[in-house]
Amino acid sequence: MKNLSITLFVLTLFFSVESANAGHFGSNRQSMLEFSLSARDYNSNLNDVDFGNRSSFDNAKFSIGVNHWTTAFSAMTFSIAAMDVTDNVYYNEFGIYGTKSTIVPMFFGSRFYMTDINGVMPINPYFAISGGPVLGVNNYKDYGDVVYFEDDVYLTFGGYVGGGVDIMFGQRTTVGLQAGYNFYADFSEYIGERKNYSGAEIGLSLGFLFGNNNEQSSRRNSKKRVRKF
Repeated sequence: MKNLSITLFVLTLFFSVESANAGHFGSNRQSMLEFSLSARDYNSNLNDVDFGNRSSFDNAKFSIGVNHWTTAFSAMTFSIAAMDVTDNVYYNEFGIYGTKSTIVPMFFGSRFYMTDINGVMPINPYFAISGGPVLGVNNYKDYGDVVYFEDDVYLTFGGYVGGGVDIMFGQRTTVGLQAGYNFYADFSEYIGERKNYSGAEIGLSLGFLFGNNNEQSSRRNSKKRVRKF
């Protein structure tokens, strides 16, 4: 899994560079601020300790990202996400203490659209690949006479392969559907109940386009000129 995650990360860098070289960062390209909510599933069982059976896709992941179109068919992406994997409170004769574990992927990548984003099609399917560092945070809280906090942070790397569809509503808003698979290398220590959080995910997104698009403006102006004649 570690070698696969590194391979995906290298491929992500390659496709990102190719995507950037294919176009240019000018005023005629749009960007999008995107908010996503996904349900995550894990592909490995808990081997060391039996924590009970869990339903599929029972962990939520919230992410925020920025996409920048470098051509009419491709965009460079950056996203940061947060996913609480455990949140427990314990009581004993010494008091109350709690544990909370969080996974934070920070991925760079590319999207490759099957339709022209500057065209008239309201439905735009795409293929996505991304990768980068993944933080694992174990937070401990001891509610004794003195409240005590401790955070242990660990680092690994991961990648994502998937696809989705952006549905345009007006000229500046998109609603998206997405699905894919996350490949993570193992953490050096347990983050909550696991060392590895690879697995599938499905989600919804809401995007807001900003920036100028000269191609769309010229097409609208052309239509106006045609109507005048």
